[in-house]
Amino acid sequence: MFLAPSKIIARWALNVQDWNPSDEQYKKALLCIQPEERDRIERFKFFSDSKLALVGRLMMRFLFYKSYKIPWNEIRFGRTKENKPILEFSIKFDLTHDYNEKIKPESKPNDPIINFNISHHGDWVVLVAAENCRVGIDVMKVECPKNQTVQEFFETLKDQFSDYEWTVITKPLQEIDQLHQFYKYWCLKESYVKAVGIGLALDLRTIEFHFSDKEERTNLSENKKTLRTKLYINNELEHKWKFEELYLDNLHCVAISYSALSDVDNIEEGRFEKIDIEEVLNIAKIL
Repeated sequence: MFLAPSKIIARWALNVQDWNPSDEQYKKALLCIQPEERDRIERFKFFSDSKLALVGRLMMRFLFYKSYKIPWNEIRFGRTKENKPILEFSIKFDLTHDYNEKIKPESKPNDPIINFNISHHGDWVVLVAAENCRVGIDVMKVECPKNQTVQEFFETLKDQFSDYEWTVITKPLQEIDQLHQFYKYWCLKESYVKAVGIGLALDLRTIEFHFSDKEERTNLSENKKTLRTKLYINNELEHKWKFEELYLDNLHCVAISYSALSDVDNIEEGRFEKIDIEEVLNIAKIL
C-alpha cells in the first residue's frame, strides 16, 4: 500500500493549573467522555490525578474534532492489548510488531495511518499526533522524591538504565542537576516505549540514548528544542528514530520519539501549541 509522506500534525500542551472548575463544571466535563473512561477516572484517589486524566481524554477527542472534522459524539476510542488508546471505527494503527491496519469499509486504501499519544504529569498534559508515523510522547516534572533521598530514589531505578546512561545521569555534582538528567532520560525511554507499543516486554537497559556532548553538560531551557539525541539498541545505532526534547517551563521536560512509516519524511521541526481548556470545553458535547 502506498503511504503519503509522514508528518506530525499536532504537538499540544495544556497547563491544568489554569483550570479550576466548579463541581458542576467538572461533572459536566466528565459527561463529555466515554462512560468506561469516566468510570476509570472517578476511581482515582486524588483529584489532581483525575483532572490530569480527564483533560487528556478531552484533548484526544478535541484532536479528531479539530483536525479531522469528526463530530464529537461520533468519536470512539478503544485500547490495544498493551492499553494504548486508539481510535475505533476509523483507520487505526495497532503499534505491535505486526503493524496491523483496521480500516472501516468506506475508508480509502491510501488514507493516512493516524497515530497519537498523550502523557501527563505535574502541571501539564501533552499530546502528539502524526500521520504515517510511529510516535510517542512523555512529560515529567523534575522534582525531589518524597519520603526518600535522591540517592535512595536513584537506587530503585538504576537497573532501568545502561552503564553509559547512568554515568551521564550522575556526572553533575549537584543533585538537582542529576535529577534533570534522570528525567530527561526517563522521558526519552517512556516516549520510545509508547511509540513502539510493546510496554513491559522491552528491557529498558537495551535502549541507550546518547546526547550531544554539549547537552550532556547542560539542561534544556524553556521552549529550546534539541534534535540531536541518538538511539542505540543493543549497541547498534537506530538511524530511523528521531527525537525532540524541550522544557515547557523550568521544571517540566518533554520528549517525543518518532519513526516515519512512509518512504517520504515530511516531518518538520515545530513548536508546542499551548491549548486553552476553554476552547476544548466550548465544543465538547455530552455523550
